[in-house]
Amino acid sequence: MDARTLSLPISTLNLNQPCCVGVGTWVSEAIHLMQSGRLGCILVVDEQQHLVGIITDRDLLVHIMGKGLNPANVKVDDIMTSSPESLRANDPIAFALNHMHLGHYRHIPLIVSDGERGYPVGIISSKDILNHVA
Repeated sequence: MDARTLSLPISTLNLNQPCCVGVGTWVSEAIHLMQSGRLGCILVVDEQQHLVGIITDRDLLVHIMGKGLNPANVKVDDIMTSSPESLRANDPIAFALNHMHLGHYRHIPLIVSDGERGYPVGIISSKDILNHVA
């Protein structure tokens, strides 16, 4: 792999549009969206569409299946990772790899910020980076 590849902006990758649900959504609905879209994660947004959380397939295994909970009785707010690590589309691919490695993440939301908070505009996954390099 050429070192220049890692210095390219994340926006050069073939990125997925984010799938979002609102605060207060039932986990069963989030699962349905993840299954139908074959997604590894879903973002949680507030009433102003600001990113407030992320739910991954791993979260579902640990917080729902691992505890024997009924997803129809649990809200996304109860199992999401609040204030997830996020990046911007013009950040280098190397930033994404570094964050994924250090935080043990497979997905990182991409945001456009309006001050302190941000609107989700994409998701970068480890698979996106591997597909680009391969």
